[in-house]
Amino acid sequence: MDTKQIGIQHISPPLKRTDKLFIVFMIGMACLVAVMGYTTYQQGKLEETSKRNGEAWLKWLSESAKSRHAPDYQPAACGAQLPPATQTWGGCFESITAPDGPLGALTNPFSGGRLQRGVKCDSQDRTLAGSLVFEKHTPTPPGSAIPSLLSALADSDDIGQKVQIRLSVCDKGANVIRIGEIEF
Repeated sequence: MDTKQIGIQHISPPLKRTDKLFIVFMIGMACLVAVMGYTTYQQGKLEETSKRNGEAWLKWLSESAKSRHAPDYQPAACGAQLPPATQTWGGCFESITAPDGPLGALTNPFSGGRLQRGVKCDSQDRTLAGSLVFEKHTPTPPGSAIPSLLSALADSDDIGQKVQIRLSVCDKGANVIRIGEIEF
C-alpha cells in the first residue's frame, strides 16, 4: 500500500532546547577554528617571508663571493682587497641594504621596516622577529678540542679576507631558524 493512500504522515519531533544549544555551540566552534586557521596561516606567511629574505641573502653572498677580489667589485665596501684594506662588516651591510643596494628592497615582514641584524635570536625579546643573525666561524689552533668558535659578526669585523659566515633568521617567537653557511 502506498502511504498517500492511507494518509500516514512522517512528523519529525521538535528540536529540544539542548539540541538548539548544541547547534549554536558547533557553529561557534566552526567559526573559531576558521579564525584560528586564518591567523596561523598569516603568521606562517610572515615566517616564510623571513626565510626567503635569509635565502636571498645567502644566494647574494654566495654569488658575489666569487668576484669579490675584482678591483671594480660593487658594492666596494664589501670587496676583498689584497693587501686587506679596512672593509668592515658594518659598512658592507649598510651598502647592501641601502635603498639602491642589491638587497635594499627586502623588508622585515613582522615590522614592515628595513631588515635588522641581531646579535642572536632570543625568545625573551620578541622585537627580534624577522631579524637576520650573522655569525662568523673563527678557527682555533690545531689540536684544540673545539675546531672553531662561533661568534656574532660585529660591525667592526674586517671582511677584507674570506670569512666563514652562518646565517640565521629569527621567527615570530624570536627563535632561531638556520638558513645556511657560506664563505664570503
